[in-house]
Amino acid sequence: MKMKRIFALLICVLLLAEVVSPVLAQQRRHKSWFGRKARTAAIIAGGVGVGAVVGGKKGAAIGGGGAGLYAFNRRAARRHFKGRTRTIGTVASGTALGGGAGSAIGGKKGGVIGALAGAGTSYVVRKRHSGRRY
Repeated sequence: MKMKRIFALLICVLLLAEVVSPVLAQQRRHKSWFGRKARTAAIIAGGVGVGAVVGGKKGAAIGGGGAGLYAFNRRAARRHFKGRTRTIGTVASGTALGGGAGSAIGGKKGGVIGALAGAGTSYVVRKRHSGRRY
């Protein structure tokens, strides 16, 4: 008899906690200690670090460029960076990615050609997609 009462009390407490938890979660919002712009910088630095470990200088350029393209075109960056800043960051990231890939394939001349191609392509893509909201 006593075991049934304890079990029933436990079920009631769990049910009450389940009902109340969404209400409590809506009242207090988590404030991030790590800002949106700092997170973008950390994404780029992480890409550079991983690329440097994997492929040296050329890998660092490729990793940083790829991470920069991701970081400047994610939803949080669209909300927290001006359009001009995002364009400059995207073009710089595309230049680094193209330069690293070109130099890995074709040396210095390939690096220059890759950097020009990466800068031009990232600028055109950024301008073509700048007005879309999805």
